[in-house]
Amino acid sequence: MIHQTEQNYIKKSSHNLVKPHLGRIFFARLFDIIICSIPTIILIFLNPIKSWQTLLINISISQILLFFYFVLLPYFSKGNTFGKFLFKLRLKKIKDSKLKLRDIFLREFYFLYIPLIFQLLSQTIMGIILFTSPHDSENGFLLKLINNISYTFLAIWFIYIPLTIYLQKENISAIDLKLGTRVFFLEKIIKNEKRESKNTHVHLQNDKPGKIDIKEIEKIIGEENE
Repeated sequence: MIHQTEQNYIKKSSHNLVKPHLGRIFFARLFDIIICSIPTIILIFLNPIKSWQTLLINISISQILLFFYFVLLPYFSKGNTFGKFLFKLRLKKIKDSKLKLRDIFLREFYFLYIPLIFQLLSQTIMGIILFTSPHDSENGFLLKLINNISYTFLAIWFIYIPLTIYLQKENISAIDLKLGTRVFFLEKIIKNEKRESKNTHVHLQNDKPGKIDIKEIEKIIGEENE
């Protein structure tokens, strides 16, 4: 007796949340900063800062873009930005609770807005000096000093953050420890699941024992009567 067995395998993929390499996090963040800086650079060329009005317009638009990209986008895309998506990273709560808008904002305030606020204050002070002083006044040294202080603070801040993450045992930032959040690497896992098999008798697919064709019987009886 011949049996025909039909077996199918379905490939299903899932992801494990694992500890990411720090280099992956760094390049994902760098990619996000570059992407978010492009509209701001274009805006500076299209609307050069020549007065208080243009300064406020540029600052307002750049802040809206930053808030949308680093706060709203991860909230509505389940912890993703373009950089995280490209490098297969995901921001999530460690205890599997839902990621809140407050968590993302406080996290970005620590990473992004603290140095940004210092930079904005420096630019505002420079703008006040530049636009309120007489044109023949010599404030070049003061403006240069303020500018150098602001960039020095930025450099120190962006060295401090990765250094503290690197020295922490689980490579988690101070704000992530406080909020219970973490950036995970999505490790892809492919599973082969066996579909239910179907056994059939090849030579008895149509002619099964006990199966009677009524039409054939009527045909035989009709021929005998003739």
